[in-house]
Amino acid sequence: MKRGDLLRGVLEAGVWYVFIYYGLYVLKNPVELWSAALILLALMYAGVLVCPWIHYTDGWRRMMGKE
Repeated sequence: MKRGDLLRGVLEAGVWYVFIYYGLYVLKNPVELWSAALILLALMYAGVLVCPWIHYTDGWRRMMGKE
């Protein structure tokens, strides 16, 4: 495992923590539904994109032009 993978893993854990925290906040407090959904969607995308395992898949390599 490379150092970059470890840093991405820590960043991923942070993003998912914020996602869960904000999701629970939305359930408890009255908020604008569309803006809360947009924020949660952005956090989900960020969590998937920083996942270290994603960067080793064939699809990711093709998308980044490394194959």
